[in-house]
Amino acid sequence: MITCMRMLQGFAILIALALQISAQSKPPKILEIYRDFLKPGNEAAYDETERDIARVCIELGFPHAYLAIESLTGPKEVWFLNGWESSAEQEQVADEYAKNTPLVAALEENAKRKAGLVLTPVEVFANYRPYSAGGEPWRLGMGRFLVITVTRASGRMDGTTFETADGTKFIVLPANTRAAADAKAAAIGSETRVFAVRPYWSKPAEEWVSADPAFWRLAAVP
Repeated sequence: MITCMRMLQGFAILIALALQISAQSKPPKILEIYRDFLKPGNEAAYDETERDIARVCIELGFPHAYLAIESLTGPKEVWFLNGWESSAEQEQVADEYAKNTPLVAALEENAKRKAGLVLTPVEVFANYRPYSAGGEPWRLGMGRFLVITVTRASGRMDGTTFETADGTKFIVLPANTRAAADAKAAAIGSETRVFAVRPYWSKPAEEWVSADPAFWRLAAVP
């Protein structure tokens, strides 16, 4: 009986892992976009705080991967991207987080430090729309740079599209060099911006690290 139970538990773990890997291999159904707007002159303090937040999340087991990106063109912003397969997954992660008392306490303390460094943040949720004009769909963690167009215009564009309830589209194209990202942005238009992925402000998924270990070595690993 004990052996059978252990086997069933093992199968359950393998199935959960397979589902997680499958989710990472395609665009998330829901993209959470949390935008920080830095106050001028606070870049160094913000960097230190976000590095500490990422380190705490990794060391204390924050139950979900997230990707940090920083604008290289346009206003100075930092975005944190989370990918979800369903609202049920969001609720599950929230429940796991709430049970991790040391993590909650550490992040609440960091939130107090961070509050004076940024303006009021903006958070939106956008649903994946499988109607891009072509190319390989973007997956969370793919690319060292991201070219992002924010628009309400109709029509299809190159890139992977996520759309909010009010019709705003976030269209994402990955690139592995700044030159390639700048070229893609120039070909699209004024609503398009270039972002750099910041591994040291992120909590990477294992799949991201495996795909580009040299880059993710910069992550805030314990």
